[in-house]
Amino acid sequence: MSKVIFHVDLDQFFAAVEMRDNPNLRGKPILVGGSPGGRGIVTTASYEARKYGVRSGMPMHEALQKCPQAICVRSDTSRYVDASRRVRDVLIDYTDRVEFISIDEAAMDVTDVVWHWPGVGALAHEIQERIEREVGVTASVGAAASRCVAKLASGMNKPRGFTHIPPSKIGEIMGPLPIEEMNGIGPATSHVLHGLGIRTLHELAIYPTEILRRKLGVRGPELQLLARGGGNSTVMRSDELPPEKSMSHETTFHEDQTSADAILGRMMLLAEKVARRMRTARLTGRVVTVKIRYKGFETVHQQRKLARFVYMESDIFMAAKKIFEEIYDPSRPVRLVGVDVSQLVPMARVLQQELFAPRQDRDALTHACDDIKEKFGANLIGYAGNMLGPKDRFHSARRGREFGAISFRFNGMNGR
Repeated sequence: MSKVIFHVDLDQFFAAVEMRDNPNLRGKPILVGGSPGGRGIVTTASYEARKYGVRSGMPMHEALQKCPQAICVRSDTSRYVDASRRVRDVLIDYTDRVEFISIDEAAMDVTDVVWHWPGVGALAHEIQERIEREVGVTASVGAAASRCVAKLASGMNKPRGFTHIPPSKIGEIMGPLPIEEMNGIGPATSHVLHGLGIRTLHELAIYPTEILRRKLGVRGPELQLLARGGGNSTVMRSDELPPEKSMSHETTFHEDQTSADAILGRMMLLAEKVARRMRTARLTGRVVTVKIRYKGFETVHQQRKLARFVYMESDIFMAAKKIFEEIYDPSRPVRLVGVDVSQLVPMARVLQQELFAPRQDRDALTHACDDIKEKFGANLIGYAGNMLGPKDRFHSARRGREFGAISFRFNGMNGR
């Protein structure tokens, strides 16, 4: 029996979460993303907005030119992460072989469990109904013997769709499709293949392999294998996944920033996000890197190897602050800043005494804040230093009116 891989793709995910939480938005063109007045981009467009040619990744101002009646909604990552985790809880009820490829896409290996249902479709429909009932968003599911084909299938009948491409139907269903439909063929590769007269997946599947290798290197035969319905069919359990080598966050300022305090305040927020992800993954790291992109897109990086492994935002920020002060040119406006921690290893590999002995009080406070954010959202509690800048003060004040926000700060972490 061939494997049965599901690719679960949450439909218009960010927009769906917004519509779930505000039913007045349903059926309307919605653009989720950054500020329409600045450099914001569209992270998700509702299906109603896509009819006007709006796509994810498009600058918000360009999207509004195509769809002026669209309603712009600022992204709220904490609610999207929460919904994604609840979807994961649903999927893990069926098999422990679940890999989340991104916040709104997952692969499942249901080979060993699908026989409990009348058919592949029955299992897929039950999963779709549970996601809609328990999380309030919809999903499209593709099923196939390989991950690549399952992903292709998931996009063929959206939203709420289900498409099964068994090995016996690959040539019939996939063959006529344009090569651009297959994951991994971007504009550059498409241009090369078009130059060879290859327009469809069938043409790619039967093309002489050696010519593909000469034109595209090892990628050529790999793409041909995918076009024939092959490729990776392994979905690993969470404990089998290779550890991440680094974790980072970066942000582009609404306007080019000239205030070192404001930049450091944003770096503190980035350090907090990185540290929280590290704690969730039970990882600790030793190399901190700061990225600064100035107006004009010149980008500088600098890293520092620390004397010990760290996982607390205070340690990460203090290291990042020193690096920033070494490389920052105050005469030049800053467009983007980022913080990265690498050389990650599991916390269990680092001596408990080194990690925990001197920081028990701070650990307790940090973990308490992690729990609060997990339950009520990432914006409820944060460092006072994150409030630098008029927009951030407004943001905090607004949150305060809604939720009674509080802030805390450690000595030396106010960014000044």
